[in-house]
Amino acid sequence: MISTGNWKACKEYMVEGNRLSVAEGILYFGISNVYPFIKSLKKQHIIKKSPVTMARILTRINNNDRCKVGRMPNLPVSDINMTEWWISR
Repeated sequence: MISTGNWKACKEYMVEGNRLSVAEGILYFGISNVYPFIKSLKKQHIIKKSPVTMARILTRINNNDRCKVGRMPNLPVSDINMTEWWISR
């Protein structure tokens, strides 16, 4: 795995049992493309994934930060599907 601080922090976050989405990778860790990170993590851990709605991810983000849709108040966040990953235990 590339040894950057962002990736190390993100790995620790996931090892603690947290789930990660693209939005959280960007907002929390500054990882603009989480796919290479997930690919490298698969070499060390069993990674599971599932589709979830954007609304669920925004709700989870809002537990830690304040994040809202902004200029697109009619964005159908409950109809937009995203992917979240987690380390299988």
